[in-house]
Amino acid sequence: MADSAHAIPRQVTTIYTVRAVSFAWCLLVVVLHGWERGFGAGFWVVAAVLHFLAYPHLVYQRAARARDPRAAEILHLQADAFLLGIWVAGLQFPLWIAFPMIFAPALNGMVNRGPAGFALSLVLSFLGILAGVLMFGFHYWTMTSPLVTTLCFLGSLAYGAGVGYIVFRQTSRLAATRAEIRESEKRYRLVAEHAGDLVAMVDCDGRWLYASPSYARLFRPADLAAGGDAFRNLHEDDQFRVRGAVQVVVRSGESTRLRMLVHATSGEARRFETMVHAVRAEPDASGGQGKIIGAVLASRDITDLSDREEQLEVAAHAFERMAEGMVITNAGGRILMVNLSYTRITGYAQEDVLGRHESEYRSAMQPQSYYDDLYAQVLRTGHWDGTTWCRRRDGTLYREWRSVSSVRDRDERITHYVALFRELDNHGADRGVDERAWKSA
Repeated sequence: MADSAHAIPRQVTTIYTVRAVSFAWCLLVVVLHGWERGFGAGFWVVAAVLHFLAYPHLVYQRAARARDPRAAEILHLQADAFLLGIWVAGLQFPLWIAFPMIFAPALNGMVNRGPAGFALSLVLSFLGILAGVLMFGFHYWTMTSPLVTTLCFLGSLAYGAGVGYIVFRQTSRLAATRAEIRESEKRYRLVAEHAGDLVAMVDCDGRWLYASPSYARLFRPADLAAGGDAFRNLHEDDQFRVRGAVQVVVRSGESTRLRMLVHATSGEARRFETMVHAVRAEPDASGGQGKIIGAVLASRDITDLSDREEQLEVAAHAFERMAEGMVITNAGGRILMVNLSYTRITGYAQEDVLGRHESEYRSAMQPQSYYDDLYAQVLRTGHWDGTTWCRRRDGTLYREWRSVSSVRDRDERITHYVALFRELDNHGADRGVDERAWKSA
């Protein structure tokens, strides 16, 4: 039920405006004709108050409060045809008055419901005339005064022009809306067709509805034909999982992200990361969400990224498992990473040193000038190695071999320092080598 004026459809308010103005004009014509013919007081009450003045506002209020205002207004247009037919018979069939009273409802029927509405309006006008004859008897007087005839001519002309203008405005709005939709579709198509990512739409059963041209890099045209299986080129281990994930999306309406391995026509296997979104039809008349009719798949090739991730995982594993201790700092000397061997040799846990300056963990046995010379050589050559003394967390000293290298960006600016070290015995030999030699002996 409509509870405010702004919720009333535009069609209903337009019909109300046209009805109120045209019925006011009819009132002028009918009253003038009735005065000239000498009709009684009952005619004036029915004509002026009940029908031509009160009726347009009453039916508008009914349509505004109806569950479906448009359907209610269609019924009111049909009632117009019937009631005006009664007036034709009651006024004794004056030709110039009868014409607009039959023509206007028929025109409304054609505009709002097409030929069927036009024919129904004529039938209802005839039934109204028949009801009028039964109520008032059959009297035939076709003549109207020049003034009434002129008013009927001008009123019919204005009514036809008004309805035509309304149709013109609706047609113009429709054309503008269609142009906007075409332009919007053109923009989206340009984006989809020139994007490197894959964009596709499938129905609820996983059949192709649309595939962007970027798919041509992977599949033959026959593989992308509308109605074909969109997932048949997936790796067999991924097919069941991906189909199930798409089914969850089209049933729940919730988007999801998944990865899949695709077999290209060339025989190459490519890995994609795909976002799956539900696609809904237009909302129904009640304003609720439209029915889910499929899913949009936006896929990005992450094959190279996956390879790099795998390489990073291998490098991280090697970093943590290597026998030498390793420290990575930024250009300012703040510690960013240490490995497990660092904590084993020095006794410092990762959380003790991360974010702190590496100079805090130097031994006082080497002067500051020693480290200044060390980093000066790294600045010149990119590398330094030698033996140093260091202090463990428990305060004990140990001798180590250390290598320090710089990492530079494309502009040759230093971004990081990498220090690699291992503990030596008291005689300067590699403790790890001595232990292995001792074990082999």
